[in-house]
Amino acid sequence: MTQSKNYYRIDLILALIHAALLLISWISHTRFPFIQTKPDMSGLFFMIISILGGMIALIILAVVLPRLDHSVNQLALRKFLYALLYWISSSLIFILFGNTQWLFHLPLPCIFIFAVIFLGSIYLSIIRLADIRKQDYLILLAIFGFFFLFFFCTSF
Repeated sequence: MTQSKNYYRIDLILALIHAALLLISWISHTRFPFIQTKPDMSGLFFMIISILGGMIALIILAVVLPRLDHSVNQLALRKFLYALLYWISSSLIFILFGNTQWLFHLPLPCIFIFAVIFLGSIYLSIIRLADIRKQDYLILLAIFGFFFLFFFCTSF
């Protein structure tokens, strides 16, 4: 039983970090809100980035979750649920920080905040524990390379 505690210690730390960042982002959103003077498309921007981040995480999880230790009871399912929790909290942090007067018209720092918090949590919680082979990295590289070519190099 002590072995399973080691698997979930990083998740407890990450959950505390996400809770603290949610509190900080909510406080900064309430103290320094961006007052919109005209309608804009910021909601669409937040939705697209959050959904794309979730899709990237699903691809990573589809490759990595089968490589987790099968001797621990329901480790893959619990890690998937933690990844879902990290996605929801990272999206909320992204939206709340993005609607402050400091970062409203700066999409790159907002995307960077979301990517660092969310993908960093996925790495520390799941990827670091998995027994990933070289072939798995090549599979991920091929999938993301295909998406890059499909979305950004459409002139073929």
